[in-house]
Amino acid sequence: MDKSGRNEMKRRDLIGVALGVDPPDLVVRSATLVNVLSRELHPADILVKDSRIAAVLEPGGAYDRSVRVIEAEGRFAAPGFIDPHVHLESSMITVAEYARAVIPRGTTMVAADPHEIGNVLGLPGMKALFEEASAVPLRVMLRVPGRIPAVPAWMETSNGELSVADTRAMFDWPEAVCLAGDINPNLVLRQDQEQLEKFELADELGVTISGQSPGLSGRALSAFIAAGPEDSHVASSVDEIVENTRAGMRTVLALRPARRLEATHMMELARRVAEDRLDTRLFQLCTDDIHAHDLLHEGHLDHRLRALIQAGFDPVEAFQFATINVAQGLRVDRDYGSIGPGKMADIVLLDDLRAVTVSTAIIAGEIVYTDGEYRGPTGSVSYPDWTKSTICYAKPLTAADLSLRPTRNADTATVRCITAPTGRGKKTATETELSVLDGVIVPAPERGINALAVVERHKASGEIGRGFASSLKLRRGAIACSVNHDAHNVMLLGANHEDMALAGNRLAEIGGGYVLACDGEIVAELALPIAGLMSEASIEEVASDLTALEGALNGILGADLSDKALINMNFLSLPNIPDYGFTNKGLVASDKRMQLVESVI
Repeated sequence: MDKSGRNEMKRRDLIGVALGVDPPDLVVRSATLVNVLSRELHPADILVKDSRIAAVLEPGGAYDRSVRVIEAEGRFAAPGFIDPHVHLESSMITVAEYARAVIPRGTTMVAADPHEIGNVLGLPGMKALFEEASAVPLRVMLRVPGRIPAVPAWMETSNGELSVADTRAMFDWPEAVCLAGDINPNLVLRQDQEQLEKFELADELGVTISGQSPGLSGRALSAFIAAGPEDSHVASSVDEIVENTRAGMRTVLALRPARRLEATHMMELARRVAEDRLDTRLFQLCTDDIHAHDLLHEGHLDHRLRALIQAGFDPVEAFQFATINVAQGLRVDRDYGSIGPGKMADIVLLDDLRAVTVSTAIIAGEIVYTDGEYRGPTGSVSYPDWTKSTICYAKPLTAADLSLRPTRNADTATVRCITAPTGRGKKTATETELSVLDGVIVPAPERGINALAVVERHKASGEIGRGFASSLKLRRGAIACSVNHDAHNVMLLGANHEDMALAGNRLAEIGGGYVLACDGEIVAELALPIAGLMSEASIEEVASDLTALEGALNGILGADLSDKALINMNFLSLPNIPDYGFTNKGLVASDKRMQLVESVI
């Protein structure tokens, strides 16, 4: 099956079925249709021929005994959910495991930007990911990465590179639907030549241009939208959503504690929609980055739909955010995003609309999940050897390699300490005094300040950015991690440099992932050997290991894990969102300054 739907059956084959001359292959009978086109609920029979819907009729028709009938009285039939903005690698599992997890939750299509694996393994890595995706029933569409590497080389070292010519070639992939927009908006406002050329290419091809406009307002927002981007997934307030909407930019709601939008924001947005009669056609819903244990236990788009409904949105309106609004934003609504004649037969049946409980999922006219049974491929997936062993240091790490020395002889030093994202989604760099011991600036774990190092891991250059952070606020030990957006160099965070070096060296031995060390011993680890980002294990195994890792982080290292602190730590490096990032080059001012900043003042 071509996931794009472009080479499916001929539409003329639907005419006879719609007229009652030819039999359908499948009928969903007497369902309550969640009609996202008219924003209403009404009873319907849905007639399917091959991979498409031939007709949506009033219930009560008679069908030949050879026709497969799903009795859906008392259940709701909705279009399959579409995630417009996702990074599959962030789930830490293979695409096959991801599909097994999300299809029972009602998701039938995702638009995936593979820039995570692309920054590590380049174009071949992205091809490997989509080669695996071609074998699963989930429709995995391609958001062609907007920029690899994400920022100029003087800000961060990546292993991938995607030229304008490469970008054009990726648009020849049958899954390609849009140009992804995980880029620093200041590159656009500075009229970066490469970025504008890619926008012009997307315009030439007639595809959607995604973007991100954190905190942009007034003239800056107008300039950004005028350059081409049509959506943003990083709004962190209702006022920002309203301003984006008034300017014609689609808002992709990414619900994420402490970084962007939370439940309280959704309640305020629902109130504004009701009181000010705001049009919600430009609102979409996405998961963006989601860890395996959250995916397994909380859910996917279904979890976010429940949050919207609980916040006060009408259920049918909320469903529009995950179906027709997305399809229109991606310009694929001719085939996807609604239940109607000629549309692809991607249908989910729900027992409870408000609770978003899915009992059956149909993709391209085939039942791929029903009554707790997933019918897609299962079992382990093996990636080629060249996708592994990607942690390459110049030499084994030592405590001295990771330590930072003062600029003058004194008992204390003033440093800039980067903080984890706040409720406004911004990272800050606060000035603080730290002690100097034996010529080395030492962290203050009792104050929630840890030593921080980012080690270049792609080219064995030996380059290390050194500084301090208030993120997990480890009281003891250290964590090493190879999941650090976007270049995914190795981040070391710790209460002391010795445990940081120990954890970092062990991380290289297991091929990437997460390692915890305390008092000279390895106390927990999660191996992610595929590009240092993903595991070939089942989602249940990865989720269990991740839960155990968080348990050790809290119980042994004394970490503060409130507001999903672990996934927020993965973005401490990111130089794409304001106001700071921390890379192998050191502290980066990622706001309009776009410059390196000394960690020691």
